[in-house]
Amino acid sequence: MPTSCYSCGQILELQSTVGRRTTCPECDADLHSCVNCRHYDESAPHSCREPQTEHVLEKDSSNACDLFQFGDGASRRRKNAGDDARRQLAALFGDAPPKRDDPKDVLEALFKKP
Repeated sequence: MPTSCYSCGQILELQSTVGRRTTCPECDADLHSCVNCRHYDESAPHSCREPQTEHVLEKDSSNACDLFQFGDGASRRRKNAGDDARRQLAALFGDAPPKRDDPKDVLEALFKKP
């Protein structure tokens, strides 16, 4: 099973276990973090499938969780997942991909004074 960094997607060839201070050689992100763990699940309580873990607030920072097991972090990256899905759906029906509104512009338009 390939392992990769959640932050940059770099495929990693690890020779040993991932320690608390281990960082990605490509982007220098912490590897011993919730988002790189195989137990990480946003739909689970505290975003972890292991019920015995302590609650960790910063999911992308290094932590001291004893139940950490390095998983494929890049497979869970969500940066462009929605855009890719919309593009595929538009291609399926022969439509142009929908324009994605910038959240800041939408918010400013919502609270714009008349």
